[in-house]
Amino acid sequence: MKNKLGCPLAKAGVAVLLASSLPALAQGPGWSANATIVRIVDTSNGGINIRLSPDVTGCTSQSGYGANYASVYPDHPGLNRIKATLLTAYATGATVSVYLSDGTCRIAEVILGGW
Repeated sequence: MKNKLGCPLAKAGVAVLLASSLPALAQGPGWSANATIVRIVDTSNGGINIRLSPDVTGCTSQSGYGANYASVYPDHPGLNRIKATLLTAYATGATVSVYLSDGTCRIAEVILGGW
């Protein structure tokens, strides 16, 4: 089936479906998409790793957790406040947005409730 411009609608529908199912690419710097927290990891160095849904990709997480974990490092001055926000979001299922300060997915800021 084609629309008035001659473009196949089936191909357009597939493109929209694929684009909506891709993970949020969160290489920083920049804000992640609105997400929920799937997992929180307290790392041995005193930092935090989190896994979001939709996934972030291409990260270099602390302690080798892999490319889908963003990290708050132990030297972050807001570590305890960020952890409290992340735990609140995890426990309640609330949406968050995280600001990644670099291409390794280092978390600098968190918005509870997302955008």
